[in-house]
Amino acid sequence: MLRRKRDRKNAAKENEMAIDKPLEVKRAPTKNRPHHEPPVSVVITGHSKASEDDLISFVWRKAKVRLMNLVLTPASATAVVRSQDFAKLNGLNGTAFAGDRLAIRSITGSSPAASALKKSKSKRPRQLASSRSTSALRSLSSSSQPADQAKSSSAPPSSSTSNTIEKLKQFLVSRYHSESKFLDLGSLQQDALLKEMGILAEASTKSKMFPALMKVASLQFSDVISVNLSDNNIDSVASVTTLAQTWPHLLNLSLANNRISTLKDLEPWAPKTKFPDLQELVLVGNPISQTTYANQLLQYQSEMVTRFPKLRLLDGNPILPEVLAAHTSLPFPAFPPFFDKPETQQLIYPFLEAFFKGWDSDRAAVIRQVYSPQATFSVSLNSSNIRSKAPSSKSDSLKWGIYKKKSRNLLHVRSIDEQSSRSHTGQEAIVAAGNALPKTRHDMSDSSQWLIEGWNLILPSIGSAIKIIVHGKFEEPQNKNLTRNFDRVIVILPGGPTGVLVVNDMLIVRSYVGSFSWISQTNPTPNPVPNTSPQMQQAGPAALPTQDMQQQMVMKLKLETGLNDHFSRMCCEQNNWNYSQAMTSFLELKNQGVIPPEAFA
Repeated sequence: MLRRKRDRKNAAKENEMAIDKPLEVKRAPTKNRPHHEPPVSVVITGHSKASEDDLISFVWRKAKVRLMNLVLTPASATAVVRSQDFAKLNGLNGTAFAGDRLAIRSITGSSPAASALKKSKSKRPRQLASSRSTSALRSLSSSSQPADQAKSSSAPPSSSTSNTIEKLKQFLVSRYHSESKFLDLGSLQQDALLKEMGILAEASTKSKMFPALMKVASLQFSDVISVNLSDNNIDSVASVTTLAQTWPHLLNLSLANNRISTLKDLEPWAPKTKFPDLQELVLVGNPISQTTYANQLLQYQSEMVTRFPKLRLLDGNPILPEVLAAHTSLPFPAFPPFFDKPETQQLIYPFLEAFFKGWDSDRAAVIRQVYSPQATFSVSLNSSNIRSKAPSSKSDSLKWGIYKKKSRNLLHVRSIDEQSSRSHTGQEAIVAAGNALPKTRHDMSDSSQWLIEGWNLILPSIGSAIKIIVHGKFEEPQNKNLTRNFDRVIVILPGGPTGVLVVNDMLIVRSYVGSFSWISQTNPTPNPVPNTSPQMQQAGPAALPTQDMQQQMVMKLKLETGLNDHFSRMCCEQNNWNYSQAMTSFLELKNQGVIPPEAFA
């Protein structure tokens, strides 16, 4: 009882004393509150060749630091970072970036950027770099309304944003050609729908229009390969740099009739990772092509290929062979196919055409007809080579099963007995091994996909023979026409019912990587830009084929017509190296009987 009375008295005294205490004392926490350091203002240089988005993404990727209140100028960039992040950002000093090196320093004292950051913290949440397109859409939606309507409207912001998105979708649908995967963004200022939206009326909304448009386009059309940006008063691609982020694998691009005057205006797209697959670029009607590089075709093309390594057409003109050769980075020179003499080539080509035709249709018959009774055959799988970006090569590794079972790759098959069992000797053993492999289809009509070589040699136990090396491709009809590359080494002798006997056949199967390691770099033809806009330029006259291509054309004409080397070349030259036209001329002259006998000697 006495203890309870004493506790009540003590509690009353404490309440009386608390009335006289200041408010801040009563609210004082039991523990010290953490002290937040003020943000640090920084100045960054060495970024002049990159855009704002590139700089923000690079810093975040390398140091996990967010640049806030970034103000970008050609000379320097100012930003604010948290004090605890400055040390990480400072670690990027001297780092290579966009062809230059970053230099970072802090600004002592309070800066306008830091003050603005403090004020903004209490008014709005911090925005991330990845939300720029979304905020651009919101800005466009608010600016497209009249000022008094925007103030008095009680509708939520999302409704106006949705309305803007729908109108941009409507605009994009009207400009997209699905068959050719072509998006025409030419003469945006003259578009009636964009004028009605009012998003091009003011500079503040005009700068946000293209990022917002790309945001919507990336969700609507993911397969665009050709874009037209002609007649848009573009003086630097910095204003349309988000195009490279939206469709990095673009093949054809027109910037015709704009105001691009120097290479610096193209710098935001200078890194080769921006448009690594771009094959055609149109800059006709820009000062850079009409004035800066007027009458300097070689240098002009060289500068463009430096920025876009796969460029093959510039302003409708093919890239010169010497320009492509100067930008080729093969570790060794590429040589044309080798034959020790023309007679060897004349024998090999018809044999291979008949051989692969029989291999595709009836392997057992061609093996029993062409292979020697003591012939050997083996299959080796090379699944470790670099794959092509083509869709057909993405899943090929999942269908190697039968090749793995038959593969005699000595890097993986270590047992002597297993090595011996995977080398097949004799016609019946080869028939069993060949029939176990998937059905194939070899198409030799496109000579650019094949490299064939051959020469005579003397084998100690056999005598004269011809060694044939084939690099090519085939399709597997049962695997949805899956394309694979292969290498095949075949040794043949004279004899047998067909006049040719195969004594050794080694087949190496690998993922499809194309034929770029042996064909001339001027051979690939880019997908043409659809001529749906008058500004898109047409290609000029076709360039003459390279010497390697000319030689192949001469040999092909020689094999099909029986003409000798001199008259075959003369026929090709007189028909401007047009093979179809050369064959037509030959047949007409042959029917007229005007070809001299010595032409067939």
